[in-house]
Amino acid sequence: MVADESQWYVQKGSRVQGPYSTHEVGRYLLLGRVRNTDRVSRDGELWEPVTQVPELIPEELLDLDTDIGWQRFVNARSREDQRSESNVVSPERRTDPDAMQKQIRDDWTVEKNTEMQGAGSSALPWSLLGVTLGALGIVLYLNSTGGV
Repeated sequence: MVADESQWYVQKGSRVQGPYSTHEVGRYLLLGRVRNTDRVSRDGELWEPVTQVPELIPEELLDLDTDIGWQRFVNARSREDQRSESNVVSPERRTDPDAMQKQIRDDWTVEKNTEMQGAGSSALPWSLLGVTLGALGIVLYLNSTGGV
């Protein structure tokens, strides 16, 4: 058995975490701790979307658009979840488990489509967009009131 020596850093917005092994990143993807919008790097310098690094994506995330594939994902996620059963919210108690299933399927189905992989990689993070719009609003307000 060959040991996995690859180390990965994960960038979530402006926050960098890691290093993690390839297995850990895959596990975190299954659990939702790493999202398909996060970026990864081996050296902390060159970043790419996690969806463009096939070795990091668990097989259970590749076929979410079928019922069998979705069940494989749910089973793998349950297997990897370390929380005790008493802390896990059962699917029956969630407000809308179908919406969660649809969101996860949509996120990963779009990302595995090779024509669209680069389309979302240059979008501004929502938090940066909010800050920018807030600053623009302040500038417009000050200009309209004659301040500064």
